[in-house]
Amino acid sequence: MRTVAIVNQKGGCGKTTTAINLSSVLANRGERTLLVDMDPQSHCAAGLGVPEARIERSIADALLVEHGRAIGRNGLLWEVGRNLDLLPSTMALSGLEAPGGGMYELPDRDRRLAALLGRFVNQYDMCVIDCPPTIGLLTFNALRAADEAIIPVETGYFSMRGAEKQWATIERLIARLNRPLPCHILPTLYDDRSRLAREILSSLRRRFEGRLLPVIVREHAVLREAASFGQPVTEYAPESEARADFEELAEWLLDQPLPHAGEAIASALRSVQANRSRGGQSLSPLAQGSTSDPAANTAVMEESVLDRATELAHRVRELSAQAEQLGDEMEQEVAVVSSNGLALVETMPDAPPTTERSQHLLGVRQTARGVMFLQPLECGRTLAIAGDFNQWDPVRLPLRPNRGAGVHEAIAELEPGTYEYRVVVDGRWQPDPFNPDRRPNAHGDMNSILTVVARSA
Repeated sequence: MRTVAIVNQKGGCGKTTTAINLSSVLANRGERTLLVDMDPQSHCAAGLGVPEARIERSIADALLVEHGRAIGRNGLLWEVGRNLDLLPSTMALSGLEAPGGGMYELPDRDRRLAALLGRFVNQYDMCVIDCPPTIGLLTFNALRAADEAIIPVETGYFSMRGAEKQWATIERLIARLNRPLPCHILPTLYDDRSRLAREILSSLRRRFEGRLLPVIVREHAVLREAASFGQPVTEYAPESEARADFEELAEWLLDQPLPHAGEAIASALRSVQANRSRGGQSLSPLAQGSTSDPAANTAVMEESVLDRATELAHRVRELSAQAEQLGDEMEQEVAVVSSNGLALVETMPDAPPTTERSQHLLGVRQTARGVMFLQPLECGRTLAIAGDFNQWDPVRLPLRPNRGAGVHEAIAELEPGTYEYRVVVDGRWQPDPFNPDRRPNAHGDMNSILTVVARSA
């Protein structure tokens, strides 16, 4: 089994789009393909039509299974197409790499994914890993298990500097693998009508000569449309130029045979077995949490040592359980249908559309009763607001369905000031689509901005 990691710590570069559509094209070419989602945001499941509410077990569960204990496919792997299976994630994955998260204390914590994939080496020809948009233990697990890595780089204004930083970070990670790892840069979101994009592409070719793939994924609206319908582009638009781009990428990949494909997983398995024979006391430099190179150590674990991220990770499993309980209380009876071999859930089939009266009120606004959050009823089953005003805990501010108005709603009493928040829709965190005021957050995504003004007496 040949394993390819799709890695970039910057959001919006086409990482998950590349992982989904490369996997689909490989499967269509007859390659038995496993897509592994190591991103807690679970975008692979959404992009392939797998409802998060139906995910019984995820990669987070599989990574914690003891060595030698059987792992059943049922409830873990989803057959999302012919020759294509998905090992999905949930937001519970985000807590594993922090102290107390379950994986942090394990002696082989940087080889858990390799050990897991070792169970499937005879069942698949190709494995594609969608890495998280952070540099930490999860990403290092993916690189440890990979035979090669692809770094998608969007050809926008900040891409050149971003590509150089990405490359430097990945090089530091590879140095700690103690083995070669072929890395390639993939230009994405390319618009050949843009002079800037053409100049950026030329600069990338000069700066990364020999590392830049001879393949370009262009900007295609059809890719966003396909994802919104839960389909790869091979199904949504099989005759499109977007599919042609990924066909070219798959062809290049298959034309570059790796004589030692699968050796990364085999090597990690040998290391795990040797460690077990020593009583599990020996840790790799990463697992020990410190190295002789403080800068490299900081680069590897920069996200997991952030105070806020660590605090949240400690609570993530508890929050997940509470959110699930909240969803059970709020959800209406759903109907299970069959589509392309997937078990799908029609969420709230009788939800009325948002009324004209409430349509213009969607988003957030200040009222006499407090700050009101409104979202369309049809956008999801379980909604909540997480922000710096509630310690980023979505359980503290759930949105209640108002079927008469066709909205989910909640009111919060906030002191005057400026706040950041995100909307959590069926477990997926996103900026408020009805609030244009946003600012970048530390994870490469966007937070919505809310300003509460003091009311006159």
